[in-house]
Amino acid sequence: MNRIWKLAIASLAFSSFSLNAAIAVPSSQDLVSAIEKAKVLSAGTRISAALSNGEAYISTFKNAKATDEDCKIEAILVAKALMDLAPSDINRVNVYFYNAMRLNKRKEVSVSAGDVKAFGSGQLSQDQLLGSIAIKESEVSDQASKAAAYLQQREAARSSKTINSYVNGDTLEIVTELEPDMNDLDIKLEGTRVAQKIVEKTGTSAKRIKVSFADPVAKGSIKEMTFDLAQLTALDKSLQSALYSLQVAAVTTKIDLQTVEAVDGAVKVERADVLKRLKELDKKGVGIEPFKKQFFDIEKMVSQGNDEQAAEAIKKLAQSVADQEARTKDAKNAKPSGKASAPAGTILPIPKIWLPSYQDRNPDGMGGGWKVEDIVKSPDKYIAEKELQLKGAAEADRNPNFARTLSFLYWQLTNNKKISEATPYGQRFLEIEARYHHMETLRKQEKLKQN
Repeated sequence: MNRIWKLAIASLAFSSFSLNAAIAVPSSQDLVSAIEKAKVLSAGTRISAALSNGEAYISTFKNAKATDEDCKIEAILVAKALMDLAPSDINRVNVYFYNAMRLNKRKEVSVSAGDVKAFGSGQLSQDQLLGSIAIKESEVSDQASKAAAYLQQREAARSSKTINSYVNGDTLEIVTELEPDMNDLDIKLEGTRVAQKIVEKTGTSAKRIKVSFADPVAKGSIKEMTFDLAQLTALDKSLQSALYSLQVAAVTTKIDLQTVEAVDGAVKVERADVLKRLKELDKKGVGIEPFKKQFFDIEKMVSQGNDEQAAEAIKKLAQSVADQEARTKDAKNAKPSGKASAPAGTILPIPKIWLPSYQDRNPDGMGGGWKVEDIVKSPDKYIAEKELQLKGAAEADRNPNFARTLSFLYWQLTNNKKISEATPYGQRFLEIEARYHHMETLRKQEKLKQN
C-alpha cells in the first residue's frame, strides 16, 4: 500500500466527514489554502481554484511519475479537504491535472460529497471507491485555460503568485501579481514577454492581450498593458534585432543514463522498456551514445505532442537496441563456426577493402569523423554508430559499405595487437560475405567508376 493511500485512509476513515464550523462562502484563496494546509500535493505544486454553484474547480500539475490511480487518490484527498472547509457550500470537486510538458492536455477527476461520505463511513472499500471514480484525459481548447496553465507552469519555480486569465470579448486578459522590486521597465519587459509567450504557446485567436499586474500590498492598485497581435510581432522583431549581438553558448553536460526516467506522455511503456534496456547495455560498457541521442530526441517529440512520430521512432529504436543486444551477446560468446572458424589468436582472411583516401576517419565513406585511436579504444561504439546510420544492424549487414567498416575495424584492432577483440568483427564480416557477396558488389561498383 503506497504512502498516499495510507494518508487517504487515515484522513478519511478516522475523521470521516468532519463538519467544521461553516465559514462564509470560501474564496479561491481559501480553497488553495485548505489544500496546501492538508498537504495533499507535493510542496510547491501550483494550484488554482474556483467555486461555482456548489462545485469546486481545482487546477494543478500532474507529477510525471503519477499513475491514474495516484491522480484519483490525490483528487479524493483534495475533495475531502475542501468539503471539510465548507461542507454546506461544496457538493462536488473537479480536479484538473495538467501535463507540465504538454499544456493542451489534462486529466480530469470528479469527486462528489457522496463518494467521500460513503468511503468515510465504510460503505465503500478503497478498491470500490477507486473503481467508482472515473478519470479521463481531455484536450484543452479554451484559450483562457491554456493561458492560465502556461503561466502557472512558468511561475512555479519563481514565486507563489496568483494568476488568473479570462476572455473578455475579443481580448484575452491575464491578471498576475506585481513583484515588490518591479519598476516600469521591468513591467514592460515582463508584460511583453508574457503576451508573446501566450501567443506562442496557446495559439490564441484573441485580437488583443491585456496583461495586468495587481499590487498585492496596495489593494486595488493595478498596472496594465494592452497589446494587439501586430504590435507584438513588431516588438518581437525589434527585440530580436536589439539582442542579436548577444551570444548564447550551448553547453552539453554528461548525462548519467542510470538517473533518467521516461517522461509522461505517449508510448511511455514502450519508451520506458527501451530505456531500461539501454541502461543494461550501459552497465555492461557497451557504446550506446547514438541510441541515447535518438532516445532523447523521442522524448522531445513526446513533450512537443508529436505522438505518432514518437510512436514510429520508438519502434525503430527498439529494433536497433535489440540488434545491438544480440551483437553484444554474440561478441561476448563468440565461437568460430563455418567459414569464420579459426583457433584463438588466428588472423582471419579478411580482405582490406576500405577506402584508402578516407582511412584516417571515414574508411567506409559514410562519414562520422572517427579517428583511428578512438575506433581502437571503443570499437563497440564505432559499430553502434554505423549501425544507427544504416537504420539497424540487420540493414547494416545488407549494406556493402558496412563490409568496409568491418574490414577496417578488424585490421585496426589486429594491428594494435587486439586480435581477440577483432575476431568477432572478422567473423561477422565472413558471415555477411557468405550471405550477401558484398565483395562482388564492390568490385562491380569499382568497375563502373573506372568506365
